[in-house]
Amino acid sequence: MLENINEYISYIPSCEMPISGEVGIIKGKKTTYLFDVGSTRECLDYLYSLEGKMQIVISHFHGDHTWWLTKHTEGEKGMLPGDTLSTTYTPVKYEKLYIGKSTEKYLPDGEIITEPFVIEDETPSGIPLKLEIIPMPSSHTKGCLALSINDEYVFLGDATYCRYIAENENGDGHAEYNVQKLKEQIDVLKSIKAEKCLVSHEKRFMRPKKVIIRQLEAIYERRLPGENVIKMSK
Repeated sequence: MLENINEYISYIPSCEMPISGEVGIIKGKKTTYLFDVGSTRECLDYLYSLEGKMQIVISHFHGDHTWWLTKHTEGEKGMLPGDTLSTTYTPVKYEKLYIGKSTEKYLPDGEIITEPFVIEDETPSGIPLKLEIIPMPSSHTKGCLALSINDEYVFLGDATYCRYIAENENGDGHAEYNVQKLKEQIDVLKSIKAEKCLVSHEKRFMRPKKVIIRQLEAIYERRLPGENVIKMSK
């Protein structure tokens, strides 16, 4: 079920079975802009239902954000028991696909974004629409992108999360932030005009940017001299 943010921005909520990130939806005059495509049947049905042009921005290459743009084989990681749809679905057609460099391996036909990139349009009701794709430094994974809409809202995907390091086959390990990437991310967030952040997998999908920055700065203050990572509890 779609959740509305305003008259031209909505989203499909995340879920855990299968794990799927939110799908951001921005309605232009003749084009629908998506931030990620998710991994649930609901997401695929919505993609199939769209009429007119479609442009997609991918936050990062993890499967819960890219599933319906990639090919799958039976039994692969992330596929639920009894899932036959993922191996047989008809590929989604789109006009343009925007990706970070590290996503190229999985989506080789995407346009790689390495600098802020602006798309100008208008909403169906005639409101000016400015979308800015922003490379986002991240400890979570390389090549993250954010999407700012009209300098008011910004989709962040998983970019503000840490990275989990598995230490054995039982899944034991630790989470960590890269000190340099964390500082770079804080600086980029401060430079973005939008004050309302949309963070995937959170119970509160929309959060004030100042709160997120304050939390990240608190983590950054835990850095130790000579250490390039900040270890977190699992």
